[in-house]
Amino acid sequence: MFSTLRNRFGIPGVISVIALVFAMVGGAFAANNLGDSGKSATASAKKAAKGPRGPRGATGPAGPAGAAGPAGPAGAKGDAGANGSNGAPGKDGTVGKDGVSVTVNEFEGVGGTCDEGGIEVESASPEPAYVCSGKPGSPWVAGGTLPSGETLIGAWGGVVGEAEFAFVPISFGIPLTSNASNHFAPNPNCPGTPTNPAAEPGHLCVYVTGSENVGESVIGSEYITPTGVGGAIVNLEGSPGGYAFGAWAVTAP
Repeated sequence: MFSTLRNRFGIPGVISVIALVFAMVGGAFAANNLGDSGKSATASAKKAAKGPRGPRGATGPAGPAGAAGPAGPAGAKGDAGANGSNGAPGKDGTVGKDGVSVTVNEFEGVGGTCDEGGIEVESASPEPAYVCSGKPGSPWVAGGTLPSGETLIGAWGGVVGEAEFAFVPISFGIPLTSNASNHFAPNPNCPGTPTNPAAEPGHLCVYVTGSENVGESVIGSEYITPTGVGGAIVNLEGSPGGYAFGAWAVTAP
């Protein structure tokens, strides 16, 4: 048979066939005889020790920031904190400068500076300052009396009614200290005129500017009725519709 194989395949071909046969026979033997031991060998190979770990790689770049999450609910109000301790006292302030001394001198009227008198104030200023007393008011304050020698003036007038008489009041406004003597002008105690009335001290002078249907005898002192230190009343008599008017002046005694 070998001669036949050698002749057909040659020596190399024969060797190849023989090798193939042994390989098939050996594999079948190993499968039948080894059984589970073959599986153990494979598992052992898989459980062999790992090789050494390689070095850690470089850190990669940071990823993009994520979207902001929704806001959480408000927390409960906390308790009030304890009072803090008092601070340290502050430093004392600096002392102020000395004030300027002032001298006040009273004086009577000196003419040109304070005719009515006043006070003189002296200080560090080279020139003194003057505070003058006030002058009496004109007219005088209500509630007082007319100073002696001072004069009040006014107007009067009235119309005679159906009863053929009229009462015309004259009010001084500022009373006298005592009653005045009453006169119709012209009179020695009445040096003025109807447009510029005047009276001597202690006298009331009534001036007539115009009249009609009033008897001449009415214009006399007996037709002025004193009402006290505050005025007087002029009594007119005549025909209904008659009238008289004018000015008056009174000077305090």
